[in-house]
Parts: sequence; structure tokens; C-alpha cells
Amino acid sequence: MMKELSMDERVQLLVAPDSERLAYFVEQVKATKLVWSLCNEDGFVMVETDEGDCVMVWPDAEFASQWAIEDWDDCEPVSVSLDMFKTEWLPSLALDNITVAVFPNIEDEGKLSTAKELTDLLA
Repeated sequence: MMKELSMDERVQLLVAPDSERLAYFVEQVKATKLVWSLCNEDGFVMVETDEGDCVMVWPDAEFASQWAIEDWDDCEPVSVSLDMFKTEWLPSLALDNITVAVFPNIEDEGKLSTAKELTDLLA
């Protein structure tokens, strides 16, 4: 189990470069065996990027819940087991050519990864 982050540590992560947030995401997800996303009655939230459709994932519920505002105020953080993420989500996202925004911060910045890249990082 990872140690609980202080508010200062959370803020530092949110302003850290994408590569640092990606590394933290991988480390946290491997430790907790959970991936977090946002979900409402229509399913998991998707966003459009210049590269096409994208699903967003976070290392914990608190980071995910920071996005549950404005257009997404009807969304709740939902966990997905790492096993299900690797065996069901990533193969399906790869087939549908959907990108993954890993640990986006409040400025809409997140490391855009392909399902293949994430599969390799989480192996």
C-alpha cells in the first residue's frame, strides 16, 4: 500500500511534467492494483483530443474526483482492477484506436499514451 499523499505532495504532482505523473501513475497502480476513471449513468467518460477519442485514468479516486465538475459534475470516480484494465480495457482500447490520457491535471494536461504503451509500462 502506498503512503497517503499530503496536500502539498498532491499539488506538486499536479504541476509536475507529464512524464513524472505517468511514472507516478504506473508506480501507484502497480502498488494498489487499481486504476481510476470517471463514470456516469452513460458509462465511462471519453474526451475528444486532436488524436481522436480518449479515455482518462488516474492513480487514485481523489485525483479523479477533481475532474467531476462542470460538464462532468454527474460523474463519480470508479476503480477498475489492474487485472481487468490490462486484460479487458487495454486490448479493447487498442482495437478501437482509443488513446489513454494518463493522470491529466486540472489544466487538461495528461500523458497521451496508446494502449500498447500502457500495456508495456504496466507489465
